[in-house]
Amino acid sequence: SVIFKPKLKYIFSIPAIIDLIAIFPKFRIVRLLKLFHYMNGTSSIIKALVKKQFEFIFLAYFLFGIVFSLGSLFYIFEFNINENLNSYLDAIYWALVTVSTVGYGDISPVTDTGKILSMFGIVFGIAMISFVTSVMVSAFSQKFDQLRNIESIKEINSIQNVVIINGYGHLGNTIAKKLKQSQEYEAVIIENNEENVNLANMCGYKAIQADASSAKLIQDLYKKNNIVAMLTLTSSDINNIYFILNAKSVNPKSVIYARVNQAKLKRQYHAAGVNGILEPYNAIDTKAFHYLRKHSKEKRKGIIFFGYTHKSTHLSKILKEDNIDITIYETSKERYKKAKDDGFVDVIFVDGDNDKYLEYISKLKEFIIVCAMDDEALSVYYAITLRSAGFKDDIIALSDSKEDNRKLILAGVNKIFDMYEESAKLFIELIKKGKIY
Repeated sequence: SVIFKPKLKYIFSIPAIIDLIAIFPKFRIVRLLKLFHYMNGTSSIIKALVKKQFEFIFLAYFLFGIVFSLGSLFYIFEFNINENLNSYLDAIYWALVTVSTVGYGDISPVTDTGKILSMFGIVFGIAMISFVTSVMVSAFSQKFDQLRNIESIKEINSIQNVVIINGYGHLGNTIAKKLKQSQEYEAVIIENNEENVNLANMCGYKAIQADASSAKLIQDLYKKNNIVAMLTLTSSDINNIYFILNAKSVNPKSVIYARVNQAKLKRQYHAAGVNGILEPYNAIDTKAFHYLRKHSKEKRKGIIFFGYTHKSTHLSKILKEDNIDITIYETSKERYKKAKDDGFVDVIFVDGDNDKYLEYISKLKEFIIVCAMDDEALSVYYAITLRSAGFKDDIIALSDSKEDNRKLILAGVNKIFDMYEESAKLFIELIKKGKIY
């Protein structure tokens, strides 16, 4: 107390306060306060490790059993022989040091049996370390993804005119590109697939790897009033409808547009509260119909469809209703029968392995060819075969595979109606005008 009291008195004296003010700008310990910024991350990591408590408890019991088993055997075989082994505690100490692969070397086996025990201990130790590492990496990677999402959401909350895209497939990618080109909106991707998230990041989009059905995710995104619209574009109607219900339950005023994959589920989409829906194949059908109708009537040309598939069924029907001559060539007996049942008269079943009918078609004049096969490679093959045989009129392709569009053009196709391109344009129109399809 004799030493402490004078020092305490000096601390609160005027000279001491002046000295403190003088050195304060260089007082680097204050910078430690910045650590509070990372406390949330630290607590999240601790929580991640706590979630793995079963694995760690199992490892602890396993380690306990291995150490005491090896230590006991080492004591039995080395005591009174090994001059460095003076007690059972020394044997347990040796086992722990060996299993942990530290190996201080102060206690070493001198018998052959002890050396064999050491080898087993080292092998067990390496296996234990690998197991612990894998558990910790698994826990950290899951939590780091969540922390990354938290930072991404904070960044998203700070920007304006955000359009959320649930599902980064071909359609989502096309829409994101168009939004970026417009420079009016900021596309933000929600995707559960890690590969798609990486692709989105590589393309320069803000992406969140998460389950879009998470209510907390939607709540965090709507903290600021900066979201113009949300698009749900997955190939699953169930997932799309669930996303709509989830978003509307969090924010009833949220504006959501959806991709409809099955027309029969439109009623469910509207019941969920969607603001607008769009069927990708109908989007392409509308534009293709006007194009084919104009060229057919102006130039008095008939239309030949290769394939009565999901791409061409609706388009063929509306052309037929407009009294335009339709001929369908089909290689599938099932689809051939369906076309007949739908009221088409000129339906011709052909052998896909026999190209003679293509030679016949290539000699025809005043016809427009529409390639609408399920497999884009077949559409490419038909186009290049007809062109090589001398077909001069228009060849149109209905495409739902962006990768093959260039091949179709090289094969001689005059015009491609791209499902993703046309659908993307209509979704952008939905966002800008709020029009409902």
